[in-house]
Amino acid sequence: MKKLFGIAIAMAALLILVGCDGEVVLDAPDVDYTVDDTGATLALEWVEIADADGYYIYADGVIVDTLEATELAYDATTPAAEYAVSAYAGEDESDLTTIDCAPEVTEGLVIYDMSQPAPDPSGFGFNSSGTAVAYSVSDSTNWALLDFYIENGPQSFWSPHHGGYNAEVNATENSGSTNFDGEDIANAPGNYTTQTDVVSDAVYFFWIDPTNNGWDDATDYFGKIKVQSINGTAITMDLAFQPIAGLRWCVTD
Repeated sequence: MKKLFGIAIAMAALLILVGCDGEVVLDAPDVDYTVDDTGATLALEWVEIADADGYYIYADGVIVDTLEATELAYDATTPAAEYAVSAYAGEDESDLTTIDCAPEVTEGLVIYDMSQPAPDPSGFGFNSSGTAVAYSVSDSTNWALLDFYIENGPQSFWSPHHGGYNAEVNATENSGSTNFDGEDIANAPGNYTTQTDVVSDAVYFFWIDPTNNGWDDATDYFGKIKVQSINGTAITMDLAFQPIAGLRWCVTD
């Protein structure tokens, strides 16, 4: 009797170790990414996960594709605020590895055009976190921080190199839309200009090209601007900055 009781204890311990339902514990994929297709595609890749039957691809919390065990890369072409990859084996699934693709949104930024007396800000730039910050152009210590300034006659977005504030050759383009959240991807380079008239209620795309060498995923940044109102010299804007270099996605809804 004692022998049988000992065997039962051993078997119970073994069940605890392997899991009563045969659960497989999978590592989460270690996902790297690059930006391709002139900023339209986020190319994901990872190394094979032991015991995995395949991989799930998530976009904004929803499975959008299922890959086989030998498929270790995925081209994400639908803009989203977040992509994720997990490994699966049968009904078991690893933790998700997520890639944050959401832009940094700044609301209600007020910029004055160049006819406004100093020291009110006539320009703006994006800081290291992607937040838009207003800067007074009358203070030369701000010049290196400018990505755009607002000229008057007519009111327009200007690249800072026009005013000699710094060497960046940045550009904007009117999207033709008034729906800020509806514009999920900025246009590819082609029709951007370094001087674009400002119109109330319009949505603009911007392209920050500090090296002036065309699209370059290592140094370029994209996003969008909604001109909420124009009140004399004051322009109130909402802005979304994509912090992944070269990526044109700007999903804000």
